[in-house]
Amino acid sequence: MDRENVPSPRASGTADRAAVQAISDWLVAQGLKTAGFEEMFAGFCERLAEADIRLWRGFVSMRTLHPSVATIGYVWRPEVGIQGEALLHDDLESDEVLRSPFRYMIDHDVARLRIALDRPSDGPDFPVLDEFRRAGATDYYATTIGFRFADEASDRSGVIASWTTDRPGGFTEADIATLDRLLPRLALSLKATLTWQIAGNVLDTYVGPEAGRRILGGRIRRGQAEVIRAVVLFADLRGFTAASDEIPRDDLLPMLDAYFECMVPPIVERGGQVLKFIGDGLLAVFDLSAGPRDAVCRSALEATIDALGRVETLNVERQRSGLPILPLQLALHLGDVLYGNVGARDRQDFTVIGPAVNEASRIEALCSALERNLLISATFVEAATSCRHRLVPVGFHVLRGVRQSQELFTVGPG
Repeated sequence: MDRENVPSPRASGTADRAAVQAISDWLVAQGLKTAGFEEMFAGFCERLAEADIRLWRGFVSMRTLHPSVATIGYVWRPEVGIQGEALLHDDLESDEVLRSPFRYMIDHDVARLRIALDRPSDGPDFPVLDEFRRAGATDYYATTIGFRFADEASDRSGVIASWTTDRPGGFTEADIATLDRLLPRLALSLKATLTWQIAGNVLDTYVGPEAGRRILGGRIRRGQAEVIRAVVLFADLRGFTAASDEIPRDDLLPMLDAYFECMVPPIVERGGQVLKFIGDGLLAVFDLSAGPRDAVCRSALEATIDALGRVETLNVERQRSGLPILPLQLALHLGDVLYGNVGARDRQDFTVIGPAVNEASRIEALCSALERNLLISATFVEAATSCRHRLVPVGFHVLRGVRQSQELFTVGPG
């Protein structure tokens, strides 16, 4: 809703054409180099202030593609600089968001909203604007610019920005015209950075941060791989196939998600990379180049123990609720693996392959027969010097496809 009875434009104190063009050129340069959000928005607000557009507060928000974060936003104040904030998906239905100017604009398809803060208004009002009034703000102007990524069919994307001044009489029409001219350029430059960030978010989510970094760094040709020495972790949920035949289909994914939520964070928090989910199991590695060999092994062992504990807690809760339970089986092995691209020319996977990966899988497959939740190879034990006192042998066993029998270990009591 546009503000009425706006003061006449000032004869002076308004951004001249050269200053506006300079800001426009600067925004284009920021977009071309995909500058960071904070750097770009802070620089934009500072340049507006230098051009005599008196900002008391500037705000910009964008939807992003992230499994946890719905929007990212930045607030700029001349006395404090830039501050970032993120809204989770659940936050979008909070009372603060539902009663915000931006939610009103989205729900009512309003592209521009201007509200005088230094006089009574007959238009919509919002709690946050009452706070601005009490702090001395005189004028509020919000705008939206939409854009889409690929064939996005739902959840509007774009930039929502608001500008607040404490200048007596509020913004002039020349100020508003300058903001209207520059906002599409700001949105375009922000979109360039947002596109790059979304690509990173998607890769982090689906292949892990380290593999994602390598892919974005250009390691996308088939056959590009390197040999790394790593701890290989293989995990599997025992009895999933039978349980999936018994539980309703709509409960299947939530059940798997609950178990993976017990398994993944302990690995990631200790420096491991979850490379892929294999049905009801997962494959992860701890790169030995990330630190002292013994320290990396200790982190891997602690991750497995933590995951087992979390799954045990989950199973107790599920059993109390009369739900099926799935014991977790884990294997730890250590060896050289090929880390990189494998697949067809136009459809590849970034993962690890090699005998060590196969052996870790074979070790995990023995858990049921040996009635153990965790089995560990002798190669791992040899490297994990500070953990040996916690590990006990469970004998020599033949791994499928491996000629020589292997000594295996597990974690002892206490």
